[in-house]
Amino acid sequence: MLEIVDVLSRYRYDELFVYRKGGEGAALPQKLASYCDMQGLAFSEIGPVEHEAMLLDKSNVFVPTFAAKSLCGRIEEMRRAMEAGEVAVRARKASRFVVADFSDGYMWHPFCVSLPAVILGGNLMSAGWKAAKMDLEKELCSVMDLPVGGLLQKLGTLYLRGGAMRADSSEFFNILAGDCGYSRHPGVTQHVLDEISGICRGVRIALERWTDRSDWAKEISYAANLLDCACHRRNEAMLRDVRDEHGRIWRLRSAPEGRVESLSKLPRF
Repeated sequence: MLEIVDVLSRYRYDELFVYRKGGEGAALPQKLASYCDMQGLAFSEIGPVEHEAMLLDKSNVFVPTFAAKSLCGRIEEMRRAMEAGEVAVRARKASRFVVADFSDGYMWHPFCVSLPAVILGGNLMSAGWKAAKMDLEKELCSVMDLPVGGLLQKLGTLYLRGGAMRADSSEFFNILAGDCGYSRHPGVTQHVLDEISGICRGVRIALERWTDRSDWAKEISYAANLLDCACHRRNEAMLRDVRDEHGRIWRLRSAPEGRVESLSKLPRF
């Protein structure tokens, strides 16, 4: 989590909200709160009541990261929403631009999937409309200190394959999360699934040289595995491996609570 605070500070965020679904979660982690204070971020915990109040407050503009229910993100949708959000901030003279990364209840995606939105949102807040033309791949590589920003962006555009567009999720999330009788979009043919699976394998191979020493590389590789699992929905061995990997990835940046619940949502045959 401290690394996430570093990223937020780098892109001039000034607040970090931690959302707890029950509204009465554990006390604020003192170490995290202190680190936020050192980096100039106000740190607070909110529950459903505070969340609803923030949504209703017309001085706030909310833009999601498009990481939830997406496995690898939806970068093109995110970019359009971020740009529209920046326009709304100016039009409404809003006082707060909120990049929302609330969990969808599954939270299989690692933080790297949210990173493109965090970077673009921060740049739009601080630099205005001209930030829309920023080199996102270059920024991703700089933050992760690895030349893998292009791999993350590639995974985040694969939801467009097969013409399967969803309003609130990627088709591939629905395939993986759906029950055994789930009917996929007719555009997502076996050829499309095989093509995406091959890209995921290529991404994992390209990351192998960094996974031993970089949490970012581990996270991107895990996201690729999730998407690959959606392409092979009935492969029990692959699903077992990703279930094991989920626990390790969760512990990198997430609090212990919620891990077992999210793990239980992964398919099991």
